[in-house]
Amino acid sequence: MNYFTNEWNSDLSILESFLDQVEFYSGTERKQMLKKANEKHSKNSGSMLYGTTWKSYLSPTKNRTKCEETGLYKTKVKDLHPELELVFKEFASLYFPEFEYTQVQMNKNFTTPPHRDSINVGESFLVCCGNYSGGLTCVDIDNKIVKYDARENPVKFNGARLLHWVERYEGTRYSLVFYNSNYKKKLNKN
Repeated sequence: MNYFTNEWNSDLSILESFLDQVEFYSGTERKQMLKKANEKHSKNSGSMLYGTTWKSYLSPTKNRTKCEETGLYKTKVKDLHPELELVFKEFASLYFPEFEYTQVQMNKNFTTPPHRDSINVGESFLVCCGNYSGGLTCVDIDNKIVKYDARENPVKFNGARLLHWVERYEGTRYSLVFYNSNYKKKLNKN
């Protein structure tokens, strides 16, 4: 498949058009993240995982689809939008081809408070698109705040090790975090 042109700004517009087709929601853990920071979850926002999870259920009455490849379970958005797997793979192969990832955290209008990613392993790549002002990603590197606009190019950092957050913004902001997960750590907590 060739969805993208290999021209950064055009490809961000194409990526945004795919994300516009998705109905975003937030799971319990992401809602709790906002609650702890006294942030509100707006109707036109969401933060959801595209990939697999150790949780076999969506609710007490809804089970997830098992992923034959990993033995884990497909997330709701992966079941609803399997086409995004090819979109994400092509985009990643163009802009960070040496990086292998297992998950994509998808965010729409989700202002993340300061946090570290508890189950991420190693480096992650952040990409942002949309029509917004503000919304820089802040990363605390050795007690110095470094700000990035991930619309300019993909941003690589270790979200498990470094405290990071998103500044306030106006408009529609999408962000995608391509990363690897350590489910063993999560399984051991439960």
